[in-house]
Amino acid sequence: MPRWKNYLFFSLLLVLFVEILIIFPNQLEKKEAEKPPELPAVTPLQKMGGIHLVESQKGSRDWELFAENATGTPEQGSWNLKKVKVQYYNKDHMDFTVVGDTGVIEGKTKDMQISGNVVTESANGYVFQTETVLYESAARRISSPGKIKMTGPKDAEGSGLSLTGEKMTVLVDENQMRIDQKVFAQKQLKDNKILMIKSEEAQFSGKSNEANFYKNVQIKYGDLIIYGPAANFVYNPGSQFLDSIQVKGGIKVTGQDKVATSENLNIDLTKNLFRFIGRPKVVQNEDELTGEEIIFLDGGKQVKVQKVRARVESQK
Repeated sequence: MPRWKNYLFFSLLLVLFVEILIIFPNQLEKKEAEKPPELPAVTPLQKMGGIHLVESQKGSRDWELFAENATGTPEQGSWNLKKVKVQYYNKDHMDFTVVGDTGVIEGKTKDMQISGNVVTESANGYVFQTETVLYESAARRISSPGKIKMTGPKDAEGSGLSLTGEKMTVLVDENQMRIDQKVFAQKQLKDNKILMIKSEEAQFSGKSNEANFYKNVQIKYGDLIIYGPAANFVYNPGSQFLDSIQVKGGIKVTGQDKVATSENLNIDLTKNLFRFIGRPKVVQNEDELTGEEIIFLDGGKQVKVQKVRARVESQK
């Protein structure tokens, strides 16, 4: 082969070598750089209608949920619900029911939020109206941070206790309901008298009609106002009417030109009788009566003292 052809052949090989090793990789890198970034995978949104879910632990139902429809992402594990109803159980006995317009449930924790015209009802007839409730699955606790309205179970006297307050808490396992702020309640009695109660806290049982009020309790009954740290409303178990009120821990009663104090007070609503026990004392005008026990009859119009010790100011 002529020498000039050999030179030409080697020159072509050299050009091809340079293009493969240098130019072609640079073009590939440029094309890779020009490629648009890949979009993240879109999680599909799922919709379902006629929802019915049951959560169980330790062999018994915790709650049962019903909703008209649900929208959610299975990968994220949360669902938005409409027209929600949740029934909460203790040992397969349904103790509380919550209904609301909308809800959200977290798939992993099973925590819930229910909002819009929310009504929480105990099995024995306590009804709480709130705007939102939260359910903490691990603590088995229902709560509402805002204002609430409550009506108690109806009894032999007709309508039950009506109450307003703030910050509701329901302990499902204890079958107990609490109002933790700004409690104001009313109860109509069989003689058409209105009993009014103010306190900082109130507690109710899902097993009975009994109600307890705590911290700076004030009770207005007829012409009398009762002050004390705690009061217990006791219902007659046979006829289910409000039978008596027990005020404990140092009480004071004012009204009808009298001031009475004692450690404890029992109000018998059936007899309109106030029984002061524990260092009782009554001051009327400038007269002071003490004894082992002092009783107000007829709502305080008459006073009876057991083993009286009286101090009467001398008339000038």
